[in-house]
Formats: sequence, structure tokens, C-alpha cells
Amino acid sequence: MDTRTNGGGPSISRRSLLRSVGAAGLTGLAGCGSSEGMTGGGDTPEPTPTPVGNYPVSGDTATFGFNIAGSGPYSTSGQQERRGLELAVKHINEGGGWVSADAYDSPLSGDGLLGKSVEYVVEDTQSSSDAARTGAEKLLNSDDAIMLAGGTSSGTGHVHQELAAEHQVVYMGTMSHEDALTGADCNRYSFRELFNTHMTARALAPVLVEEYGEDVDYVQFFSKNDWGTALRDEMDGALEGTGWSPVWNRGAQVGTRDYSQYIDDLEQVDHDVVILSLRGLDAANALRELREAFPETAFVLPLYSLEVAQTAGDAIGGVLGTVAWSASIDTPLSAAFREAFRNEYGSTTGSSKSAVPSGPAHVAYTQVLQYASAVERAGTFNPNEVISQLEDHEYDAGLGTQTLRACDHQAMRPVPVVRGRPEVQQSYGVYYSPLGDPRDVRYACDSGPAANCGLGGSNQ
Repeated sequence: MDTRTNGGGPSISRRSLLRSVGAAGLTGLAGCGSSEGMTGGGDTPEPTPTPVGNYPVSGDTATFGFNIAGSGPYSTSGQQERRGLELAVKHINEGGGWVSADAYDSPLSGDGLLGKSVEYVVEDTQSSSDAARTGAEKLLNSDDAIMLAGGTSSGTGHVHQELAAEHQVVYMGTMSHEDALTGADCNRYSFRELFNTHMTARALAPVLVEEYGEDVDYVQFFSKNDWGTALRDEMDGALEGTGWSPVWNRGAQVGTRDYSQYIDDLEQVDHDVVILSLRGLDAANALRELREAFPETAFVLPLYSLEVAQTAGDAIGGVLGTVAWSASIDTPLSAAFREAFRNEYGSTTGSSKSAVPSGPAHVAYTQVLQYASAVERAGTFNPNEVISQLEDHEYDAGLGTQTLRACDHQAMRPVPVVRGRPEVQQSYGVYYSPLGDPRDVRYACDSGPAANCGLGGSNQ
């Protein structure tokens, strides 16, 4: 665990205090310290706000809770998420980055939120759902986080989503990718900036057909979890009817290091393309070993990132896939994010590569600022009002206009498709190149995963 707070001795949590005294008892506590909406000017008290989750926020600070993969197979992505989350908090408190950019339409002014400075506490999910639950419960119960962000994997995202609804705290999912988060398992308190598996498959399928033709036999490796199975099925569905035929698939446990164990079986199957529905270190390990064994086979990585590409090295060359965001995207807000990230992290590392932001960092940065902007628009930390400000909000995060929909809390946004560069062309942290403009794969609220979501928006 890591924290950025003002320190001090042991204290009872605000949630525990509320449970002890009840809502009526808050009136007597109103004069004991600053609390949002609790006292007005002079001798006249403001109406006591009804507690919702960790609202109201007392004192001079508001705490954000970040639960990311600091260790385990998804840690390379988690470390970038953490950088994006922390950078966003710095800009909320001090200005800079998008908060100071003319192109970013936001009420944020760089002096905190609603008169309070923002602190954050970080927990490590260890790339595990069980550890994610322990960390999130601490953030919500002991640290009184007014919002929760993180979810480097879909499994940890589901845990966060469940706890956010239970505790009535807004959750901003970062790299959780599975359809169900904004589909069958959607809930009022959870929002997602990253596109889902449905959008990935539909962005990638036409590119694959254009690249490799219509008479293709392919195999899939997939993670043995809900996310891997969902992505496998979405890829099969998107390629159905295109002339592509699935001839073999194999599930691999998360954390698998040795993919050479699958080589003998794969040699027995006639195939043209291998699709790796894997993430993190699993994806990098599979690419290195399988590409060495099958140098003439084309490989596809439906969802990858700068961290995976860097770890895979030369094995990423020619590999097609989607990324959350690319530093090669040339827009004013993308440029502002690149510059702010380099200024914050480049000088201390001594490495130009480490100063290049990745998709996970961009998604995390975007979601924290989206939450903070919604708080400012609402004029309160009350999650009910913040949710209303998030729903159907149009904004730009460097990829053009996008919408955080009310019907499923999924961002309708473009999906960048990229091709990996061979090692001789990898320089200054650039490991892949965009294939044209990001793909528009928006879908209606009554189709795709949204058809299984019953939200309908906060006012319905």
C-alpha cells in the first residue's frame, strides 16, 4: 500500500463514525470541522446532507482510491495506470496538462475540487481478484475514498464494480475490458473509458480480412478466465462469415510462462494466423516463444499496449491489434498529455523510452479527470449528482468527440488499430504504428453488450 496523505495519528473512519451516530447525529457534529454542505456562513447552518456512501466529505481534503496491479502478470500495465492516475491528481491540485489546456472543455481550475485538495491512496491488486477485494474494501471502509479507480484486469474490475455498488461510490474502470462490465453486469456506480471486447473485435476483424484475405484458417490461444473466453467468442463472432475458419483453440492459465508446451499440438494443425487473446506478460511470453517456433505464421494480439510490445521486443514486429491510445496520435490533447507525462516522469528515469506514455496511462488519466470534472459541474461530491453529470457527457480525450453513455456507462469512442514495428524500427519508445484513423465501432443501446444492460440512465 502507498498513500499520499497529510499523515497524523490513528483515527476512526468517517464511515464508521456515520454508522455510530446516524444521520441525525451529524447536525451536532457540524461545527467540529469543515464538511461539504454542512455549515454555511454566519450562525445559520446549512441543511445537513443525507449520507450516501462516503459522502459528505469532511475536512479540507478529498481522498481518491486507486487499486491497481503493482505486481503479478498485469503489473506492467498497472504501473502505467498508476502514473496516469497520479498525474491527474497533480493537475487537479496544481494545474497543468489538460486542466490548463484550452482544448479540454472542463470546469477544473487547478486548485483542487470544491475548495478541497485531493489526496490519493494506492493499493496493489497483485493481479488477483482476491487481493483486489481486500485492497478495495480498505480504500472504501478505512480510507473513506470518495471515488474508486483501477482494475488492470477484468477480474479485478468486476470486484471493484460489485463493491462500488455495495458502498455507493463511483467507480471508474481503467483497463477492465470484458463486455459484461458495461453489459450484463453493469451497475449505476461504474463507468468505463476503455472500449470493450465487442468493440475490439469489430474494429479488428475488417482489418484482418483486408490484410490476410478471406480464405484463412486461424487458431486462438485465450486466457482461462471470463475475459479470455469472452474475447475468444467475440473474435469468432466478428470473423464469422468473412471466410475465416477457426480450426483450433487452447486456453492457458493466467501467469503461464512456458508456451513451448503448446508447440507440438500447434504443429499438428494447418493454420495461417494465430490470435492471442492474452494480456500482459502472458501475451509477451507467448509472442516470443510461438513466433520463434512459427516464423512464417501471422500473429494477432487483439488488445495490447506499449508495455507488452516493449517486453516482446522483435516478436511484436508485424503483429496487428488494438491499443487504448497511441502516443503517435496527433491531436492537441494527445500532444498535451505526452508533454505533461514526459515532464513528470522523463527527468527522473534517465530513459527516453520510460517517458513515453501508454494507453493504460492515458485511460487512467482521462477517467480521473472525467470524475473530477463531473464533481465540479455537479457542485458536490454526492455520487447521485456526480453520476448524473457523467451520464451522456460528451468530451474529447485526444481521440475526437466521445460520449460516456447513460444506457450502459460505456464510452462510445474510436478504437486505434496498430501494427507492431520490428526491433530495428523501434526507437524512442515507439513500438507500433497506427493503421489509419481509429475505427468508429459505436453500437446502439439496444444492441451488442448494451442490450444486456438494464441501466437506462439515472433519470429513468
